[in-house]
Amino acid sequence: MDVPRDKLGLRLLPSREHLPTRRGGYNQKLVIGTQTVYLRTGEYPDGRLGEIFIDVSRTGTALRAMFNAIAMSVSRALQYGVPLQEFIDAFKDFKFEPSGPVHGDPRMSEASSLLDCIFRELEMTYVLNYLPEILVPTEEQDHADADQPEE
Repeated sequence: MDVPRDKLGLRLLPSREHLPTRRGGYNQKLVIGTQTVYLRTGEYPDGRLGEIFIDVSRTGTALRAMFNAIAMSVSRALQYGVPLQEFIDAFKDFKFEPSGPVHGDPRMSEASSLLDCIFRELEMTYVLNYLPEILVPTEEQDHADADQPEE
């Protein structure tokens, strides 16, 4: 693999593209089984993904810390220019419990793990540009939401 070098032959290091202090993004609540996941994103002014935050409810500190570490690692790598598709390829279809039906995003019916769910969500939004429709909740949806486990 060729390493980029400057005119003197010294290896060039990638530079980090910091996000602005005030930035756009979105919050998404997803439920798989009895597990609730909150995905928060931060975007560059041009709409590119620059950071993610993952909050997992009903978990021990070890699992929560692991998801925080994954989010921090992915965020830092995105800021150094690693394409989001690299993470999607690595984590999509990753299998562990909980798995099964996904509630909270009409674009996704099932996921094989929390990581699968998160990276499918990011793929649909940032790679495929398949954005969910903004829906006004119906009475039926309100009752379905009431049946979902709360934190």
